[in-house]
Amino acid sequence: MNWLLISKIFFTSFLLGNLLSSCVKKYDAPPLYVGANLKANTSIRSLYDSHLAGNNEQFVDNEIITGIVTANDANDNFYKTIVLQDSTAAISIRMDGFGLSANYPIGMRLMVKLNGMWMGEYGGMLQLGGGVERSDPLFTELVPVPAALFSKHFLSVGMDVLPTPLEVSYNQLHDSLHSRLIRLNNIEFAVTDTAKFFGDAINKVTISHSLKFCGGGTVYLRTSGFASFASVKTPRGSGSITGIYSEFGSQRQLMVRDTNDVQFNQNRCIFNGPAVLFYEDFEQVSSNSALSIPQWANLAESGNQFYQIQSFQNNRVASITALGTNETAVTSWLILPAIQLNNSSGEQLSFLTRDAFDNGAGLQILLSNNYDGKGQPWKAKWSSLNANIAKGAVGGVSAVFTKSGNINLSNYAGWVHIAFKYTGSDTGPLSSRKNTNYWVDDVKITAQ
Repeated sequence: MNWLLISKIFFTSFLLGNLLSSCVKKYDAPPLYVGANLKANTSIRSLYDSHLAGNNEQFVDNEIITGIVTANDANDNFYKTIVLQDSTAAISIRMDGFGLSANYPIGMRLMVKLNGMWMGEYGGMLQLGGGVERSDPLFTELVPVPAALFSKHFLSVGMDVLPTPLEVSYNQLHDSLHSRLIRLNNIEFAVTDTAKFFGDAINKVTISHSLKFCGGGTVYLRTSGFASFASVKTPRGSGSITGIYSEFGSQRQLMVRDTNDVQFNQNRCIFNGPAVLFYEDFEQVSSNSALSIPQWANLAESGNQFYQIQSFQNNRVASITALGTNETAVTSWLILPAIQLNNSSGEQLSFLTRDAFDNGAGLQILLSNNYDGKGQPWKAKWSSLNANIAKGAVGGVSAVFTKSGNINLSNYAGWVHIAFKYTGSDTGPLSSRKNTNYWVDDVKITAQ
């Protein structure tokens, strides 16, 4: 297979898009192909295998793929995009048109003549398009297939049976599933994301909500503010969800076609009795970078030091230390999303900690009823929670994690925030510095 390679790029248009237009133009339906000589001569998987990471590539041979449309713009959650899946893989196709669902309905078997089209990626996600925008030499972008070329590239083979969504567990999520129609079972919205609007229909902003597997693990549901169901609220129960899988960087994501893809008809998850209100193991956050998770706060009160994500022995943790800052005072806050305690009882907090090169820096566990989740936490009122914290690893990393114990939260009510507050320093004689490294992992809140 011959490819024309273009220089490395970064794309600005998200795989499935976040913007829509109110203008809808009618396009002719794709020609119905009834011949016998034209057929697929390559697979979608082969496109992935032939792609050179970081490049835009133009098809110059007569490659043809065929597959079934599994997603389109029917409910305005997929912008100028259809998703095509064959027996080997799936890929999104950017098309410069609105109302694509009328002529490219879900279930249509579509033949795509690739000659002249382009292939590129965004956040590691492969896409097909009609060209490359190069007006900015430092910033190029894959652009959609022009409407005038739809009939040249896209031939309908008629309607077919929609592929059965592939049922996968958290541990089975992998980049080989990009753009595939999948189903996730035994999953629920994080307690902080229940009864929230799917998208921001007022400001037309895409919203990400955390989905928690009952056995542990997180994926994020993205919904455009233009989606017809943006103003629908997320359910409180658990069940299964079907959608198009994607990854943006290291974040695992799902986009649904409509609310029928969300079947949460069961009670919330139960783990040996207690219901899990909140859980975070940090496995979905990029390692060796500042911790950034939707609705969490990672703030520096003094010293300009933030919690980082580190990977050690194939396990990702939230890490904080004053070491190397050369700061007289380092005070850093890691704050969980707001937790509602009025709808449950017997709530308990637990987590794991590990220390390294312990020389006296402190880690406090705090709770607040009046922190707004946005401003400066040091101006809010906090109560100290009694927890077991790792200590004493003077010459290196502690051998094992220390369990916090079950910290009783049942005496608190309403919306609360829980914070990990670190205090240390990295100036003066070595004997007076307090720059212990702490790791935090497996933060969980349960209820009866």
